[in-house]
Amino acid sequence: PAIAPARGSAAAGVRDALATAFLPWAMESARRHLLSYAAGIVLHLAIFAALARLVASLVPGLWPPAGDPALAAVLAAGLACGLGLLVKRGRDVALRAVSTPEDVAVNLLVDLTLALGIAAALAPGALPAFQLAGAAVLLYAPLGKLRHMVFLFLSRSFWGVFFGRRGVRPAPPRAVRRRG
Repeated sequence: PAIAPARGSAAAGVRDALATAFLPWAMESARRHLLSYAAGIVLHLAIFAALARLVASLVPGLWPPAGDPALAAVLAAGLACGLGLLVKRGRDVALRAVSTPEDVAVNLLVDLTLALGIAAALAPGALPAFQLAGAAVLLYAPLGKLRHMVFLFLSRSFWGVFFGRRGVRPAPPRAVRRRG
């Protein structure tokens, strides 16, 4: 059990860990690579949209067909970003040096799922292929690089509680220096 008295708010720490800490100016790598950061945001939004559509596809009538063109556009933007990030990973010497075959395979699996999601939005006959690819992503998620989609919110919440309680997150305001 924690012995030291609390110096901050656990709730504020969790809010910071799940929101503010993901902003580009709070992350050194994002600050330096804003285009890649933005592409990653678009890719992740498309993945969430694909997952929502996947779940909705299991309940007939839950997804309005009128939403399919917008879904296809979101998934297409995500697919373009995913493929762009994959190309960047292959062309950048530093990224290539730290990449594994699994990094490429996972990117391609997600990109395939997004592509099949676009196909299912435009041609309902492609829905079973999209569902199969989505199931493959969900089955693989806890086993490999995609496990962050399973553990992200839980681990960030624990991180926020700990550092929020200690008064470290959100970062305390900097002391103002007085001249004189």
